[in-house]
Amino acid sequence: MDPADTSGSDKLSYAELNRLCEELQDRVTRGISTQQQLISIKNELDEELNRFKIIQEFSKEGLFQDSIEGFANLATEYFIQAFQQPHCLFAECHEEGKLEVIGKFGFSKVAVPEVLPVSADDIPEREGFLLGKHADFKDRLSFLGLEDALVAPMYRPDNTFYGLVVSGQQEADQRFYSAIDPKNRHAFTVMATKASYLMYNFRTNELLKQEIKERRRMEQMLEAKANDLLRSNAELEQFAYVVSHDLKAPLRNVQGFADLLRRDQSEFKPATREYIDMIWEEVKRFSDIIDALLRYARVSTSSVQDMKEVDFQQLVYKIEGQLSLTFQNRKAELHYQNLPTLQANYRQMQQLLQNLIINAIKFTPEGRMPFMHLQAEPVQNGYRFAVKDNGIGLQPADQNRIFGLFQRVNGERQFEGNGLGLSICKKIVEQHKGKIWVESEGPGEGCTFFFTLPERQSED
Repeated sequence: MDPADTSGSDKLSYAELNRLCEELQDRVTRGISTQQQLISIKNELDEELNRFKIIQEFSKEGLFQDSIEGFANLATEYFIQAFQQPHCLFAECHEEGKLEVIGKFGFSKVAVPEVLPVSADDIPEREGFLLGKHADFKDRLSFLGLEDALVAPMYRPDNTFYGLVVSGQQEADQRFYSAIDPKNRHAFTVMATKASYLMYNFRTNELLKQEIKERRRMEQMLEAKANDLLRSNAELEQFAYVVSHDLKAPLRNVQGFADLLRRDQSEFKPATREYIDMIWEEVKRFSDIIDALLRYARVSTSSVQDMKEVDFQQLVYKIEGQLSLTFQNRKAELHYQNLPTLQANYRQMQQLLQNLIINAIKFTPEGRMPFMHLQAEPVQNGYRFAVKDNGIGLQPADQNRIFGLFQRVNGERQFEGNGLGLSICKKIVEQHKGKIWVESEGPGEGCTFFFTLPERQSED
């Protein structure tokens, strides 16, 4: 044989060819398997990506619903779209523990109760789970007729139980739908968590809207009352004008004629002169009442304006000087020191203290030297003033009544006055958002008038 001829030695045996074919077939099989795995992974990734897009779309759409029912029904539609299941139920847990169905889809042939017979303690897992894996829980939801379903509890931001989402298939649906993939539990939990936050935000916004609506209603009521008050004040101002001009004009005429008659009484009998004096005194008393009513009306119509820092130590010193003649005639004494400086209406504070001091002097019996002690002590957010005297005192039953209009107690009839001074004091203190009251141990034991004033006045 020619050594150069190698054609016989290059031929493969049957066994070798068979082995090569098996290797090639194995590689093709593995390649196909790898390709199928890649396709499966791609499909899963596409499915997850599509589900992620659905969840994102749900997040946007869920923010613009007008009602909680609209939001819940939207949620069921998106859960069905995301997990390809024909039935979905959405329930919210209220503070009292009631699990109310607020959205459902695909349950037209079964009777779904308004409240599910399920509590937070009945939920077998904190994250998403398959209904078919928990027989007891499946029995509680047997009225839904579900063979299997994805179930996920929902929680508030503080981790308290907030609701339940169920999405699955009944027995008749299993011919058309694939079995539920347990791997979908995580995605179902993610979407349920998103739904719970959206629902919580929706409820929070509802409360805020209700609060805003209530505030607007209150603002409208306050505005209406403010307008009524302005009208009332305008009427009081008009009343004050009428009293000042239309009523006092004829009264001044009567007083003038009575004064003329008093000057020349030589031709009158003693009884007639006495009647003329009585007319003059009554006209004067009526004029004093009108002046007091005018002062009361001015206090009522002047909301606390022209606020400034009032030095009560200097103010009382000024009042003491203005009443110096009265102090001398009655030998009255007034003790005060270290009085505060507060924000208030200066003229009204002057009238308030002057009325209380004059009252203390006036209602001290003749023969007794009026003695008054004025002090102020700090209390919460302000000061409490006390004006103590050694006057006629009060019965307990009279201690509230004397602040009413034209109210005078029996023991005061012998003293001059019209019963409006303390009414004016009460009005001034209340307009400064304070309180006024009197305490007395009884007749003959003197009185102590208390009133409170805030340190600063608010603008409302």
